[in-house]
Amino acid sequence: MELQQLRYIVALSQERNFLRAAKRAHITQPTLSHQIKKLEEEIGTPLFERSSHGVRLTPAGEKFIPYAISTIDTLERGLSELQEETKNISGKIAIGAIPTISPYLIPDILIKLKKEAPLLSLELYEETTSTLLESLKAGKIDIGILSLPIHDPGIVSRSVGKEEFLLAVSKKHPLSKKKQVTSKIIKEEKLLILQEGHCFSDQALEFCKRLRQDTQIIFQGSSLTSVMKLASVGEGLTLVPKMAVNEKENPNLAFIPFSKPKPSREIGIVWRVTAPLGPSHRYLMDTISSLFEDLT
Repeated sequence: MELQQLRYIVALSQERNFLRAAKRAHITQPTLSHQIKKLEEEIGTPLFERSSHGVRLTPAGEKFIPYAISTIDTLERGLSELQEETKNISGKIAIGAIPTISPYLIPDILIKLKKEAPLLSLELYEETTSTLLESLKAGKIDIGILSLPIHDPGIVSRSVGKEEFLLAVSKKHPLSKKKQVTSKIIKEEKLLILQEGHCFSDQALEFCKRLRQDTQIIFQGSSLTSVMKLASVGEGLTLVPKMAVNEKENPNLAFIPFSKPKPSREIGIVWRVTAPLGPSHRYLMDTISSLFEDLT
């Protein structure tokens, strides 16, 4: 059952004529007739009695229409209240994100804000975890997006969800044909990771049970992009967070899920315990949570 279908039956119940109801709903008469019939089939009983003299409600229709009107009215009032709240979302918020999150999540945040809260502007920073936390405590940024947990009594965190890691490997590599892989399979392979200071590289090393000084770790890059480029030409394997998986941008890479236990990280939003949160901050946090869920 769709909201638009409810609008159609309400229009027909008031107009008592398919042509007038279709004009009122700005659709064609066949479309209106089809959608109403579809709804009646879903409900399991006719709502309208059709005849050459016009249209009138059946007893079931008489019972159902008031509920349809009430539903539409409630949703429209709710939407109106949300839109009114969004008008008050304004100001500037300084936000930081770690490099393995920033390029994949921040652009979507900006697009949504432009559409829904154009009076709210962001001051953006991309920093490793330790630097981001220092910036947060110093008041340089208001909100941070990073990997949890964070153990600091002066910082509050809110989890937005877990994100699994996948193995990125050249499509010419034998492992690219597998549907799933394990940490044991890749233990002896050449590994490409991020430089020290990136929490994602520490998480990858822990899962693979490897040390940073391991001779099989042949490259430590400053960005996931450079690491994935090397993997795509067969220089080694790497782990990537799910939000970074983009087959169109990396046509020579195969992204393979791990079997259980799957490696993952918990993503969260952090802010100072002493910092007051206004409607704009809460709106931004809710937006981040929603978009993260879409990406993962």
